[in-house]
Amino acid sequence: MARARKARREQDRALRKAVSRVERAARGLPGGAADHPLDVVSAALVEPKARATPCLRCGGELELRHDRAASTPRGVLREIELACRLCHAPRTLWFRVAPAIPN
Repeated sequence: MARARKARREQDRALRKAVSRVERAARGLPGGAADHPLDVVSAALVEPKARATPCLRCGGELELRHDRAASTPRGVLREIELACRLCHAPRTLWFRVAPAIPN
């Protein structure tokens, strides 16, 4: 019985480490941090794109929790806080709303 419990704890610990590595890697992807946001041409595209992003842990659907915006010289920077509907894992995505300038 003790061996089964130890094996289960080791498996849980390994799973937590794997999830942590995936989340750390996701922060390096476009939209994962404020210094490399996803560029969109309209504010109307931010929420649909955020909701279309799958959960990193289970692949589930994300739900909008909070939204912040700040004006920058390169456009409006939006921070979208989401949570998975299945596993409730939090996720933050960053978008820069920078309308295309006609030539």
